[in-house]
Amino acid sequence: MADMNYRRRLTGLQEKMEELGIDLAVYGSCQNFQYLTGLLTEWRRGVDLQSPVNNVFVPVEGEPILTKGGSPGSPEDLWIKDVRDVERGASYKETVEEVVADLDWSGGSVAVGDHIWGSTWIEVARTLGGAKFRSAKGLMDHLRMIKEPAEIELLRKVGKLTDEVMGKIISGIKEGDTQRDLQVDIEATARKMGAKDISFGPTAGFVKSGSEPSENPFTYPKDEGLVEGTSIAFDIGFVMDGYCSDWGRSMYWGPADEGVSKGYESLMNAVVETVDKMYAGSMRVCDLFPSIEESLDGAGYGDFLRARLKTGNVGHQIGVEVHEPPWLKPENEHLLEAGMVMCLEPKLLNHGEYYLRVEDMVLVKGDKAEFLTNYDREQFQL
Repeated sequence: MADMNYRRRLTGLQEKMEELGIDLAVYGSCQNFQYLTGLLTEWRRGVDLQSPVNNVFVPVEGEPILTKGGSPGSPEDLWIKDVRDVERGASYKETVEEVVADLDWSGGSVAVGDHIWGSTWIEVARTLGGAKFRSAKGLMDHLRMIKEPAEIELLRKVGKLTDEVMGKIISGIKEGDTQRDLQVDIEATARKMGAKDISFGPTAGFVKSGSEPSENPFTYPKDEGLVEGTSIAFDIGFVMDGYCSDWGRSMYWGPADEGVSKGYESLMNAVVETVDKMYAGSMRVCDLFPSIEESLDGAGYGDFLRARLKTGNVGHQIGVEVHEPPWLKPENEHLLEAGMVMCLEPKLLNHGEYYLRVEDMVLVKGDKAEFLTNYDREQFQL
């Protein structure tokens, strides 16, 4: 926690609040709560097992106040100095009233995070009589978009774990494995190797070449075993130290026709060529898809890319959440900035023949971009 710049985050949030005329922001256990406090509460799942009193109150000026129950962290580990522990069964109403009084609340606008419990919301609304309420969603997006050095190291660490886990999984694939087998093995192996959680349910999607064309590429029965002539599209992500990975590759079981293997090679080259062009100020977010598309057009596979990605969305940023803004969409004209970490994830879909994907985590730097996931880019046929 010591290496994270929480003071930057507080200042950035308060500046945004002042700009929007917000006098108080309240976050419950959620991604923004983690980002602002450093507490790794289990907000991703098991919400009903968490304490409804884990909330942070941030005034537009001055220091935040944290209320907490259970054991999301020890006060001595927190950068926030005003921590109010709420014992099980104690009145949270009284705690909220004390917090509001100590914040010297005199009315105004209150921004509320998405993950606040209903019981908490009732007490806050009652205590802040006459307040104008609005959503707190997005107030820290501009801060979370640029990763601090300590965040980058955590993302690099979970990216390395991802490469290692998938190396173990892919080397163990055998004839007759099912999609369910692989998906269960991916999560179990990741946890054994140090992942705290998964970013989302893992995918190992089979597409048999020569199958009936379908808009849904994954018609292969989930419990039917792997056979020769099948592409396997992986989409997986893990969580370590509160930060996520997101990674994708396709492998092919059995000899692949030249058109399939060249398609995968072309897709990988398009990603690598685009990343080679990326550095702070070199291009806009909306330029990423055209760069990939141009490369694939030159290789003769652009139509398969356009057929799958009609919106021109080619990925997203990543951090404490697996999907963070800004999304890599055509309407986003934001210049690349040093410290952005994004997932480029183009796909090629040839209905009934293959579904191919490449997804990597990429760090934008001042003079170049760096892959944070580095799984063997040559491996395809198994």
